Amino acid sequence: MEPIRLGIIGCGVIGSHHISEASKSPLADLIAVADVIEDRAKSMAEKFNVPTYYTNEDDMLNDDRIEAVVLAMPTGVRTPIAFKALEKKKHLIIEKPAASNSAEIEKMISMRGDLVVACCSPRNSLSAHGELARKCFDTGVLGKIRSVRVRAILSAPPNPSDNPPPWRESFKLNGGGILVNWSCYDLDYLMYITGWQLKPRVVLAKWWLVGEKMSAYVAPGSDADAHYTAFILCDNDIVLTMERGEFTSSTTDQAWEIIGTDGTLHMPMTPQQGKPNAVILDKFVPGQGVVSETIWKQGDPGPSSTILEDFVHAVREHREPRTNLERALVMQKITDAIYASSRTNQAVTIA
Repeated sequence: MEPIRLGIIGCGVIGSHHISEASKSPLADLIAVADVIEDRAKSMAEKFNVPTYYTNEDDMLNDDRIEAVVLAMPTGVRTPIAFKALEKKKHLIIEKPAASNSAEIEKMISMRGDLVVACCSPRNSLSAHGELARKCFDTGVLGKIRSVRVRAILSAPPNPSDNPPPWRESFKLNGGGILVNWSCYDLDYLMYITGWQLKPRVVLAKWWLVGEKMSAYVAPGSDADAHYTAFILCDNDIVLTMERGEFTSSTTDQAWEIIGTDGTLHMPMTPQQGKPNAVILDKFVPGQGVVSETIWKQGDPGPSSTILEDFVHAVREHREPRTNLERALVMQKITDAIYASSRTNQAVTIA
């Protein structure tokens, strides 16, 4: 397969991961990197033997050698660059979340044409545990689905970092806080396992700022959510419940769960009480009660892929990536509704 001729804009923490992966991949020919901080762009280019570096997105997007671009920066500055890239007819990998609101994603869809635009939210669904959980779900062993749940509450560490990133909990820079930073991963993972059959209709939600005693854990002026919870009614009598919090007074508790009439899938995000991370199927067996079976555990081999690998195959095979803009729009509508419900203290309907 012909490697993708790639440029990466953004050489910060997440950008460096993209650069490292692309520089090692036989599916990518990394032609250039770019960052507004010249020293950072130059050092990344030198470290990974990238032939060209730029200090602005326009020079990158005007480079005719480049056919696809990774955008690895906070949402507030990323979306205008995404519009420019689509105007320049570049295929795109967009970091998560795809945008700050649904209208921005709808504009990207209108501009996309026959370009491939991939979102970074399916990192978990591309894993071995995501693939095997999906196969288990597809057997119908869970019966009729009743509840899909994510709960991820993270304890505040003993001390804050010296320089909390200003974008992390900022509506202007990032479109929101913990909800947009992490919950697109949750939604993408659970939507993929359930075959994207969750059709959200009504959302009732609330979010909160970081607690006063933990205010040093976020940048001064942070105005977005450090903790949120949402109750979402979906078609077919399915309920989706979501809760995430960072820098909280609770002990850490993280898990995904899909509950059906006949069985339940548990997908812990991290090892629990010293046990390896695992996907567990509980199913009711007459005469035995609920019986547990391990579908996957940490260290097991299994099918997996990466965002870059899926993207290159999508471009070269003229197919959709794992998470395209239409799927990103479904998740963004949930996000928008959560913020709207919290603002009005009323349930919000999703068309």
